[in-house]
Amino acid sequence: MTMFSATHAFITRLDADKLKATPHVVPQPGLLRSAMGDDAFLAALDERRRWIAKHCVGEFQIADLQDEIGEKIGKSYRFSDRDVAFLFRFLF
Repeated sequence: MTMFSATHAFITRLDADKLKATPHVVPQPGLLRSAMGDDAFLAALDERRRWIAKHCVGEFQIADLQDEIGEKIGKSYRFSDRDVAFLFRFLF
């Protein structure tokens, strides 16, 4: 196994572990700079980040939400805690 292969396998395992640790997904389609404009997009991200900092007790991830052909269509928030994910979905 080459060093590249070993590194790639390690990173893949880390990514899988992160996804497994945050099974509760809250998609946010439309949360795009191109759709909202700079100010509204940054304000929306900031509002969500502040809420997460205040209420999230476990792990979380933020990633681009993509459609079936790989186009960005928004953001995806993943949480380890089901109740936090529910409240986030309800509020946003």
